[in-house]
Amino acid sequence: MRFSLAALTLFSLSACASAGQAWRAGPAGIPAERQIRQQLVAGQFGTALESLKDKRIAPADALLRHMYRGLVAMHAGQAEIGTRSMDRAWEIAYQRWTKRLSDGAAAMLTGDGALPYDPGPAERMLIPYYGGLNWLARNERAEAAVEARRLAVFLESTAGAKPDDRFEGLMRYVSGVMFEVAGERNDADVAYRNASRLLGGVLPGDTLPPSEAEGDVVIFIEDGFVARPEPMAFDFWVNDEELGYLNGTDYDRRIATYHRINDRRALQGDWAAQRYRNVSLRWPAMPTEGQASAVGSVGARALRPDAQVQGEVQALVISASISDAVRADFDREQPARLARAIARAAVREASLKGAEGAFNAAGDLLDEDDKKSEKKKDGDKKDKDDDNSGWAAAGAILLGVGLLATHVSSQVLDQPDLRAWQLLPDRVSVARLRLPVGEHVIEVTRDGEAYSMGTVTVKPGSVTVLAHRWWAPTQRVAAISVER
Repeated sequence: MRFSLAALTLFSLSACASAGQAWRAGPAGIPAERQIRQQLVAGQFGTALESLKDKRIAPADALLRHMYRGLVAMHAGQAEIGTRSMDRAWEIAYQRWTKRLSDGAAAMLTGDGALPYDPGPAERMLIPYYGGLNWLARNERAEAAVEARRLAVFLESTAGAKPDDRFEGLMRYVSGVMFEVAGERNDADVAYRNASRLLGGVLPGDTLPPSEAEGDVVIFIEDGFVARPEPMAFDFWVNDEELGYLNGTDYDRRIATYHRINDRRALQGDWAAQRYRNVSLRWPAMPTEGQASAVGSVGARALRPDAQVQGEVQALVISASISDAVRADFDREQPARLARAIARAAVREASLKGAEGAFNAAGDLLDEDDKKSEKKKDGDKKDKDDDNSGWAAAGAILLGVGLLATHVSSQVLDQPDLRAWQLLPDRVSVARLRLPVGEHVIEVTRDGEAYSMGTVTVKPGSVTVLAHRWWAPTQRVAAISVER
């Protein structure tokens, strides 16, 4: 009897392991990220948008699904779909953000992947950024100003962590451009002043209104793909005091404790003798190396169609790393992830031991019942407790099965949470050109490569916004063009 119960345990664990392996994403990223990225690099924007209708490819979380769709739709020339998706993404992200501020981050016994996706500050700010670009592609300037105000909600918030000054400064500059295009000069000036403060006074061109003899062309230039989390397997040694710190509200202590635990993996010591316990975890990490990132310099220039190089005007460019901002947000959450992972590991260990104890107890009861059955064959009277022992054994088996199910389901669900907005660029740059009224050919450049965005007619006092994404050296596609 005990052998069959042990076999049940081993079968359940092997099934769990195979299910876990099937769920886990490899170093190339989750299937949605891998396939959609390949389609975007190949210029198959419509195909990528269609792929997101497939539940096997699209992110399961509603927020991430809208974030993916809104970005892809913009490049596919489907700005109406893009605005709807990014508007819905904003609503969901804002609800989750306010709930997190009021309730705090809840620790769950299931894997982090079962939690609703909660973007970090950088990803959260990029929702209205892409919402604004989609509205500008539709030439709906007032709606772009709404996105700028949404962006300001996050920029002005004093709750929670914020991205580094460079990223925040660039986002403030972007909001200023959206306000300016919408004709809301006062809001634009405030945004530009804040951007200047954060960027050390270095802005991409004059933000004073152009004269009647001039106009501005602003180009948003994106390149590369953002860094992404990858699955790792680590052994941690941790004590109860450290676990308490990880679950605490003191942010600095949580970070210091996490780094102390993480650094301990590289040290030799008899940690068990020092009352540390070993926890083996499948763990998400965001490497700083081994992932393609944007390199080199990007720029923009304007050429007079009739003068070409002789009429060239070079733009000043400011850039910010999306990968650095997203990685900082990811690392900031690692202590909380570790605390939840250790708690889940403890539940798995306790449930497995409890199941073993329940199955052993059931075996003892059934063995005793077998002995009593042998006595009956010898003519002994039926014992009143015979039926009770059978029910007790059945109850112990049910308890063991329940505990084993808890252990197995936790193993299946507790996988590295690799979710992220993995279609974002590695870097965003902004260039600004103040040009004489008339026609100009606008080009974006990257390390000697040039891509023409076509001819722009600069009107008196106008602001024209262009956007471009460098996917790969052989694939260059402009995203949007709008004029005020």
